[in-house]
Amino acid sequence: MRGIVLVTVFTALLPFIFLQGPFFGILMWYWISLMNPQKDVWGGFFAGLPYSMTIAVATLLAWLLSQRESKFPPVTKTTGLLLLLGVWISVTSVFGTGPPHEIYQNWNLAEKMLLMTIVAYTLTTSRVRLDQLITVCVFSVAFYGIKGGVYTLLISHGAARVYGPAGTMIGDNNDLGLALTMTLPMMFYVRERAHTRRAKRLLLGLIGLTFLGDIFTYSRGALVALCAMGLMLWWRSRRKLAMTLMIAVAAIGIWNFAPRAWLARMDTIETYQQDSSAEDRLYFWRLAWAMAKKHPITGAGFHWSFNPASVNAQLWGSGLRQLQIPRAPHSIWFEMLGAHGFPGLAIFIAIVASAAFDAQWLIRHSRGDPNLLWANNLGRMAQAALIGYCTGGSFVTQAMYDGFYALVIILAAARRIVAAELAHSNAAARPATAIAEPRRQLRPQPTG
Repeated sequence: MRGIVLVTVFTALLPFIFLQGPFFGILMWYWISLMNPQKDVWGGFFAGLPYSMTIAVATLLAWLLSQRESKFPPVTKTTGLLLLLGVWISVTSVFGTGPPHEIYQNWNLAEKMLLMTIVAYTLTTSRVRLDQLITVCVFSVAFYGIKGGVYTLLISHGAARVYGPAGTMIGDNNDLGLALTMTLPMMFYVRERAHTRRAKRLLLGLIGLTFLGDIFTYSRGALVALCAMGLMLWWRSRRKLAMTLMIAVAAIGIWNFAPRAWLARMDTIETYQQDSSAEDRLYFWRLAWAMAKKHPITGAGFHWSFNPASVNAQLWGSGLRQLQIPRAPHSIWFEMLGAHGFPGLAIFIAIVASAAFDAQWLIRHSRGDPNLLWANNLGRMAQAALIGYCTGGSFVTQAMYDGFYALVIILAAARRIVAAELAHSNAAARPATAIAEPRRQLRPQPTG
């Protein structure tokens, strides 16, 4: 039944890519890419349909046929870095040492994601489109937080972990925790854009449910990221007292009502030396560092750690214990370093830094302007989301997470839109100044 509903909705929406324009296809693509609704139809024929590929082909075709849309991406640092990353992961895939089918599969998914990310950046040309894109991305991920929050309140009472859609980038509880942590501050931005009190109250309730869903993923990395992000939100907030009260209420509520299993799990953050999973992470980070020193330029390619025989042969004599089973590096930084070498890590850090600079640019250039309050709020919330990604991402393998790259182009597109609005405002103000100046010169001078 779920599959029939999904296919019906999908089929009904598909023609609007041509009727409304290719940007509608971008919104559909992020809906399918981030939410993966086909994974919730319980398998079968409907779960295996190529939803993303169909949308991508239709969107690219509509883009090429459109008379109004630009056919070339903006010439900016964001476009350049995304293209450079696409080229570099192709180079490292050629020299990859992991299982060939794993390399190809991951390379294929990453390249498609980067292509559609650049197209999305190209087509996000107005404030209306920007808000539509943010809203779709936010609720495509928040759906699982809201669902998890309701499940926690009504059924499990925190005793069971919240998971994402199986077989996706956010299927694991730790990966979903990262995605929800990034989404929470962007939900506050969406709430600020709401026009009625009822809508604001509804969104505040959804934020609360998403927070619960995030907490009860039982992800320690997500908890650390939430703390770091909460500090950033407090620092950047104009209402520090209200933010302090909100954080205090959340902390007290969790401390008093969380089950013992959750508290015991979080306690291991301080005693990570005695926790096997934390020790495994440290081992895989050392393994990634050793592999990067072995292949400093090209790295070992996608999923190099999924080929234990190759890893053990290459790192023989390094002093590290042998890799027994295929495992991921569990860190965005070591993931990029081990798979794509020092150049790949440098490109990735440059993309993160570029997004951070764009967020700060929005805050600085919109400060004190009531017409650009939306941009100021977006910059502040996006900074918190980036802190959440960088902190929580240090413990999960999510360097190619499409939600992160969506945030990157959202910030870049917002900067482009604000720059155009500021240029228009300055141009409109300039003639009035030029006309007023001669008039002052024609006034008769007083005689003494």
